[in-house]
Amino acid sequence: MITGARGAIVRLRDRLGMVGFVSGRGIEDLKQIVDIPGCAYAGNHGFELQFPDRAPSTAEAARPWLDAIAQFARYWDAEMLAQAGLHMEPKGATLSVHWRMAPDPDAAHARLLDVFVPEAQARGLVVTWGRMVMEVRPPVAINKGTAVSELLDGGAWRHAAYVGDDRTDADAWHALHRIRDAGDLTTAVAVIATGPETPAELRRHADAEVAGPAEVLALLVRLADDLRVLG
Repeated sequence: MITGARGAIVRLRDRLGMVGFVSGRGIEDLKQIVDIPGCAYAGNHGFELQFPDRAPSTAEAARPWLDAIAQFARYWDAEMLAQAGLHMEPKGATLSVHWRMAPDPDAAHARLLDVFVPEAQARGLVVTWGRMVMEVRPPVAINKGTAVSELLDGGAWRHAAYVGDDRTDADAWHALHRIRDAGDLTTAVAVIATGPETPAELRRHADAEVAGPAEVLALLVRLADDLRVLG
């Protein structure tokens, strides 16, 4: 977490109805990185959820698929993964395969498409893609958008914003827009944090744009300051 982010988030937590973190990381890993009590956490792209006043839980629809995810992880030879520059990250309800550090990223990506994807599909699992990462998930309709919808469900919220930087965050932006269009939110702002690898088409899904982590922090600080003035 960049310097100053924790303080800004704590200030927002104390002034807003809810501050939450939605991530592709497993929820325990996410909580360890953030380590701010009193916030909501959604890990594994929404397959794991924790409200500020509750214990974490895994989505019931995903539980029958946990063994299939674990077996898929065990299927691959560790030496082969290392030679290809692939890093496999089992996360319980989902699994990620990263190729950012591969000596030949194009070849690593091709291998995922040619070998890993068919194996996942043969086991009934679903494959999605992020920034140089392949995600393997149960075949159930859960994503960052369903996580946002569940976190907001039943609350007396009128305004919500979501900051993201990856393709999977578009699901959350769409969910906010649907909730707003249904009349359950007055304001819904989808903010994209851009960088050198940001796909041009992803920008079209957002309402506002900031340039990377530094501008995200500036946005949070400005919001916390404005809320303080408003009391």
